[in-house]
Amino acid sequence: MAEKTITYLGLIVAVVPILIGLYEYRENNQREFGKNFLNQQSEVYDQLLGDLGSISTSISNPSDSLSQANYTTAKFNFNQLYYGRLNLYQSPTIEKLTDSLYNLINSYDSVKTIHKDRAEWEGLIDVIQDKVYRLSNECKKSLMTTYKLN
Repeated sequence: MAEKTITYLGLIVAVVPILIGLYEYRENNQREFGKNFLNQQSEVYDQLLGDLGSISTSISNPSDSLSQANYTTAKFNFNQLYYGRLNLYQSPTIEKLTDSLYNLINSYDSVKTIHKDRAEWEGLIDVIQDKVYRLSNECKKSLMTTYKLN
Protein backbone atom coordinates (compact mmCIF):
# COMPACT_ATOMS: atom_id res chain seq x y z
CA MET A 1 0.00 0.00 0.00
CA ALA A 2 2.79 2.39 0.91
CA GLU A 3 4.58 1.59 -2.34
CA LYS A 4 1.45 2.48 -4.36
CA THR A 5 1.13 5.75 -2.50
CA ILE A 6 4.77 6.59 -3.18
CA THR A 7 4.31 5.69 -6.85
CA TYR A 8 1.22 7.92 -7.13
CA LEU A 9 2.96 10.76 -5.33
CA GLY A 10 5.94 10.42 -7.67
CA LEU A 11 3.59 10.51 -10.66
CA ILE A 12 1.81 13.59 -9.32
CA VAL A 13 5.12 15.31 -8.63
CA ALA A 14 6.18 14.60 -12.24
CA VAL A 15 2.86 15.65 -13.85
CA VAL A 16 2.31 18.92 -11.95
CA PRO A 17 5.39 20.73 -13.38
CA ILE A 18 4.45 19.53 -16.87
CA LEU A 19 0.93 20.96 -16.49
CA ILE A 20 2.29 24.22 -15.10
CA GLY A 21 4.76 24.43 -17.99
CA LEU A 22 2.01 23.86 -20.57
CA TYR A 23 -0.16 26.52 -18.92
CA GLU A 24 2.70 29.05 -18.92
CA TYR A 25 3.53 28.24 -22.55
CA ARG A 26 -0.08 28.85 -23.60
CA GLU A 27 -0.30 32.08 -21.60
CA ASN A 28 2.94 33.40 -23.10
CA ASN A 29 1.77 32.58 -26.63
CA GLN A 30 -1.54 34.36 -26.04
CA ARG A 31 0.23 37.35 -24.52
CA GLU A 32 2.64 37.53 -27.49
CA PHE A 33 -0.23 37.28 -29.99
CA GLY A 34 -2.10 40.02 -28.14
CA LYS A 35 0.98 42.24 -28.07
CA ASN A 36 1.48 41.85 -31.83
CA PHE A 37 -2.19 42.57 -32.48
CA LEU A 38 -2.09 45.71 -30.32
CA ASN A 39 1.04 47.00 -32.02
CA GLN A 40 -0.41 46.44 -35.48
CA GLN A 41 -3.75 48.01 -34.52
CA SER A 42 -1.95 51.05 -33.15
CA GLU A 43 0.15 51.32 -36.32
CA VAL A 44 -2.91 51.11 -38.59
CA TYR A 45 -4.78 53.75 -36.57
CA ASP A 46 -1.69 55.96 -36.65
CA GLN A 47 -1.49 55.66 -40.45
CA LEU A 48 -5.24 56.22 -40.81
CA LEU A 49 -5.26 59.36 -38.71
CA GLY A 50 -2.10 60.66 -40.38
CA ASP A 51 -3.67 60.29 -43.82
CA LEU A 52 -6.97 61.80 -42.70
CA GLY A 53 -5.12 64.66 -41.01
CA SER A 54 -3.34 65.37 -44.29
CA ILE A 55 -6.64 65.25 -46.17
CA SER A 56 -8.28 67.49 -43.60
CA THR A 57 -5.59 70.17 -43.75
CA SER A 58 -5.21 69.95 -47.54
CA ILE A 59 -8.90 70.57 -48.25
CA SER A 60 -8.72 73.76 -46.21
CA ASN A 61 -6.31 75.24 -48.74
CA PRO A 62 -7.37 73.92 -52.18
CA SER A 63 -5.55 76.61 -54.18
CA ASP A 64 -2.12 75.54 -52.91
CA SER A 65 -0.53 73.04 -55.29
CA LEU A 66 1.50 71.41 -52.49
CA SER A 67 -1.69 70.91 -50.48
CA GLN A 68 -3.32 69.27 -53.48
CA ALA A 69 -0.34 66.96 -54.00
CA ASN A 70 -0.52 66.02 -50.31
CA TYR A 71 -4.28 65.50 -50.65
CA THR A 72 -3.85 63.13 -53.60
CA THR A 73 -1.21 61.07 -51.79
CA ALA A 74 -3.16 61.00 -48.51
CA LYS A 75 -6.38 60.02 -50.28
CA PHE A 76 -4.58 57.17 -52.06
CA ASN A 77 -3.11 55.95 -48.74
CA PHE A 78 -6.49 56.28 -47.00
CA ASN A 79 -8.16 54.21 -49.73
CA GLN A 80 -5.51 51.51 -49.34
CA LEU A 81 -6.17 51.32 -45.60
CA TYR A 82 -9.94 51.53 -46.10
CA TYR A 83 -10.00 48.56 -48.47
CA GLY A 84 -7.22 46.66 -46.72
CA ARG A 85 -5.61 46.49 -43.29
CA LEU A 86 -8.12 48.69 -41.48
CA ASN A 87 -10.75 45.96 -41.82
CA LEU A 88 -8.74 43.72 -39.50
CA TYR A 89 -8.80 46.13 -36.56
CA GLN A 90 -11.77 48.47 -36.69
CA SER A 91 -14.68 48.40 -34.29
CA PRO A 92 -18.25 48.93 -35.56
CA THR A 93 -18.11 52.62 -34.57
CA ILE A 94 -14.81 53.17 -36.36
CA GLU A 95 -16.15 51.30 -39.38
CA LYS A 96 -19.20 53.56 -39.52
CA LEU A 97 -17.07 56.71 -39.26
CA THR A 98 -14.55 55.57 -41.89
CA ASP A 99 -17.38 54.60 -44.25
CA SER A 100 -18.89 58.03 -43.75
CA LEU A 101 -15.53 59.75 -44.30
CA TYR A 102 -14.90 57.71 -47.44
CA ASN A 103 -18.23 58.88 -48.86
CA LEU A 104 -17.70 62.48 -47.74
CA ILE A 105 -14.24 62.65 -49.30
CA ASN A 106 -15.63 61.37 -52.58
CA SER A 107 -18.46 63.92 -52.30
CA TYR A 108 -15.85 66.62 -51.70
CA ASP A 109 -14.11 65.62 -54.93
CA SER A 110 -17.43 65.81 -56.80
CA VAL A 111 -18.35 69.20 -55.33
CA LYS A 112 -14.87 70.52 -56.03
CA THR A 113 -15.02 69.28 -59.63
CA ILE A 114 -18.41 70.79 -60.47
CA HIS A 115 -17.70 74.06 -58.61
CA LYS A 116 -20.83 74.18 -56.47
CA ASP A 117 -21.40 77.19 -54.29
CA ARG A 118 -18.74 78.13 -51.76
CA ALA A 119 -20.99 77.75 -48.69
CA GLU A 120 -21.86 74.14 -49.56
CA TRP A 121 -18.22 73.37 -50.21
CA GLU A 122 -17.06 74.92 -46.92
CA GLY A 123 -19.86 73.12 -45.08
CA LEU A 124 -18.61 69.82 -46.47
CA ILE A 125 -15.06 70.66 -45.35
CA ASP A 126 -16.35 71.35 -41.82
CA VAL A 127 -18.22 68.03 -41.76
CA ILE A 128 -15.13 66.12 -42.94
CA GLN A 129 -12.90 67.78 -40.35
CA ASP A 130 -15.44 67.12 -37.59
CA LYS A 131 -15.67 63.45 -38.56
CA VAL A 132 -11.87 63.16 -38.60
CA TYR A 133 -11.81 64.57 -35.06
CA ARG A 134 -14.54 62.15 -33.93
CA LEU A 135 -12.71 59.25 -35.56
CA SER A 136 -9.49 60.15 -33.74
CA ASN A 137 -11.37 60.03 -30.43
CA GLU A 138 -12.91 56.67 -31.34
CA CYS A 139 -9.50 55.27 -32.28
CA LYS A 140 -8.17 56.41 -28.91
CA LYS A 141 -11.10 54.76 -27.12
CA SER A 142 -10.63 51.58 -29.14
CA LEU A 143 -6.93 51.40 -28.28
CA MET A 144 -7.64 52.06 -24.61
CA THR A 145 -10.24 49.28 -24.63
CA THR A 146 -7.90 46.91 -26.43
CA TYR A 147 -5.05 47.75 -24.04
CA LYS A 148 -7.54 47.46 -21.15
CA LEU A 149 -6.71 50.96 -19.89
CA ASN A 150 -10.27 52.09 -19.20
